[in-house]
Amino acid sequence: MSIKNISVFCGAHLGNNPIYASEAKKVAEVIVEKGMNVVFGGGDVGLMGVVSHTAIDNGGEVLGISLQSLYELELTNPRIQEVVVAKTLLERKDIFMQRSDAFIVLPGGVGSLDELAEVMCSNQLGIINKPIGILNTNGYYDHLLAWMKKAVEEGFVSDANFNELIVSDSCADLIERVASEKRPADDDWTNRLGL
Repeated sequence: MSIKNISVFCGAHLGNNPIYASEAKKVAEVIVEKGMNVVFGGGDVGLMGVVSHTAIDNGGEVLGISLQSLYELELTNPRIQEVVVAKTLLERKDIFMQRSDAFIVLPGGVGSLDELAEVMCSNQLGIINKPIGILNTNGYYDHLLAWMKKAVEEGFVSDANFNELIVSDSCADLIERVASEKRPADDDWTNRLGL
């Protein structure tokens, strides 16, 4: 499957270190340079704003998937080409999965963590079969990855499910690996359950 639309899950805040915004900008630049489109949470704030404005500034197509309550607060980037408004978080995540060929998680908060967990679970259960990448800028996800490794060691997460995550601290490397990943056959999803 060729990757055309990449979801970028990231924070509605910039974080305390300017490296997060700098790397978010690079992510958008590389995605557009490779001829892919950005799918994101729709916001005009934090890293979401950086990603969407940078993609548009570089001639990229951007789809925003906003939550109704946030859309009504007028927090959506007015420059994006298409906005889909979801009534609930569950509906919003379903739209992300339908409209995206792959997912990249940048530093963020609880929302980004929720989105990562949702796509990981959906891959694990065979609902989707799409690449998932984590940009580990400044070691931001070191503790999460350590927890995941512990979950594997303790028998709560399968090796297959954990090992399918693509993790890098380099934007170019991560996007290249996500875009070129060969996914297992759709009917192989039961192997990821580890049962």
